[in-house]
Amino acid sequence: MESNPGDAYALYRLGLIYKDRKDFFRAEKIYMKLLEAAPGHPYAYFDLGYIYVEMKQYDNAIRLFRKALEISPDNFNAHHAIGNIYKDSGRYEEALSEYEKVLELEPAHRYALWDIGIVYEEMGMKEKAEKQIKYYHEMTDCSIRRFWNCFD
Repeated sequence: MESNPGDAYALYRLGLIYKDRKDFFRAEKIYMKLLEAAPGHPYAYFDLGYIYVEMKQYDNAIRLFRKALEISPDNFNAHHAIGNIYKDSGRYEEALSEYEKVLELEPAHRYALWDIGIVYEEMGMKEKAEKQIKYYHEMTDCSIRRFWNCFD
């Protein structure tokens, strides 16, 4: 790092270490340096968005997840993260929209399948919630016919 302070790989790995240690302030600083050195880094915006979720800076998190999607439109994890922020803040229609985008990219995404059911429940749509949770169980069945859903 000292010999090459703009080394994107080293900065990214260091940011991950701080993030994993839950030292979000240091991780944020490292990711900001990384984005200066490599503005199109495919994971930096997503990870920085995650850090902002942990710091309860949800508007910043959404902005960074959206930036991650500009760089990598098939990043279903960014859609899921945005959906979670919307769900947790009671913005259920927007959450459903994001979860549907996840399923367009990854039809058997177990967490999006489950979260849709939870959102329907929160919206008071009991029948839709029940139907969705049953569908979740069908899609995440770990039997031989659906064995690929058992791996995260």
